[in-house]
Amino acid sequence: MLTCTPAAAASLEEVRKQNLYPDELGVRIFPAQSPEGEVGLGIDFAQPAEGDRVTEQHGTTLIVDPELDDQLSELTLDVVPDPSGNGNASPQLVLRPRDEA
Repeated sequence: MLTCTPAAAASLEEVRKQNLYPDELGVRIFPAQSPEGEVGLGIDFAQPAEGDRVTEQHGTTLIVDPELDDQLSELTLDVVPDPSGNGNASPQLVLRPRDEA
């Protein structure tokens, strides 16, 4: 199962508060197709869909689409506070191997 760092959970909860998303919605990770036809990851605040894997981590409900569960099982969702390094960028969620998080 995908895990989540405390920093990523705190960042996601901040996004929840800023957007006034209700507490009963979890953070759902799902396959998403780009306009170019490439498949990547989508993330949204939502209710679990049938078959989703749901866990509570650091006060955040994490929901993983069943198509991704095996592929993400050895990864951890983390956050880079300012990926630009200059203090002007928003935090960015990243996936890291579990042993590196």
